[in-house]
Amino acid sequence: MARPLRALLPSLLVLTPVLAPLPAQIAPLEQRIRAHLEAARQQRGFPGVSVACMLPDGEAVAVAVGVDGDGVPLTTKSRLMSGSIGKTYCAAIVLQLAGAGDLELDGQVEALLGANEWYGRVPNAGSITIRQLLNHTSGIPEHVWQNAFQRAVAEDPDRALTPVECLEFALDERPLFAAGERFSYADTNYLLLGLCVEHVTGQPFGEVLRARLLEPLALKDTIWNDRRELPGLCCGLASGVAFTKGKTVVDGRYFTNPSFEYCGGGVSSTPADLARWFAALFGGDVVPEPLRAEQRHGVVAPRHVSGAYGLGCFVGESEHGPALGHSGIMPGFLSYALYYPKLEIAVAVQFPTDAGREVGNLRRLVDELAELAVAPADK
Repeated sequence: MARPLRALLPSLLVLTPVLAPLPAQIAPLEQRIRAHLEAARQQRGFPGVSVACMLPDGEAVAVAVGVDGDGVPLTTKSRLMSGSIGKTYCAAIVLQLAGAGDLELDGQVEALLGANEWYGRVPNAGSITIRQLLNHTSGIPEHVWQNAFQRAVAEDPDRALTPVECLEFALDERPLFAAGERFSYADTNYLLLGLCVEHVTGQPFGEVLRARLLEPLALKDTIWNDRRELPGLCCGLASGVAFTKGKTVVDGRYFTNPSFEYCGGGVSSTPADLARWFAALFGGDVVPEPLRAEQRHGVVAPRHVSGAYGLGCFVGESEHGPALGHSGIMPGFLSYALYYPKLEIAVAVQFPTDAGREVGNLRRLVDELAELAVAPADK
């Protein structure tokens, strides 16, 4: 889901590169992270936060403090919705299919979806490419923030809106600009990408996700958001920025069917699984080697997406070199995760609230946790 909150704007810390911790330093690192999170919670007033760091040797450090929206203590096994971080899974699958020759990054979307009667009503239908959907340069307007769409989601909470039904809210709209001209973030792009994946594979996207990524990478705490009852999902607090306000999980059910997210998000996880995923995505061989440079080639984007956007990821800089990742918001939840290639460290942060002002600068927090992860044990 798109992120309109100016409170999430990043600001980089000046970090000093040092050696990554050895396994014997895990307990002290957990203590440092816990103390840092507790201090932030006392200062900012958010209910709780769950974080994880994936270190170069494969060791993971996970810490949760505070409570969820129901006052239940957060644990490192509490699932939280990760919002637009879900785009990273979709983009990875598209890049895999491109690497296998099943689709072309610069091929026309019309070649895959043009036979559908609705496709001609997509803005810029005859000119958009797969790459332009991936990096949000298609010129297609965002459907998520339309009042009519939000009413449709809220008024019939048990209804599982299909990707095409969601697309209906963007059809026949005027393009924002000519395809490829510039950047404009829109979940709508990733609805079309998911449909392209389904066209090429002949399978529902959720099954493709499970077979290609979740099972091979043993991401056992990551699930596809295709129903209201999501096992292990903690209760989030919605601030009213979109769709609803208050507790988002009651009697084990999300306030509405989250399947409307589809490939614009569509995933619930734990920070440990998110950090493991980012380490695999940006530090492993999930994306075919010939396409990794293209994945990380960013187009100019606003500061709240690190100033540049690649193929399904933020492309930013820090004192540690590149920082690759994504953020996400869903009613009741905020998430941010980054991978630092030079450090070979991934950091993921998730909150059971979408109140950006209360949470503060997520990018800054992730950078602070990365600094803790590489600091000497006695620091």
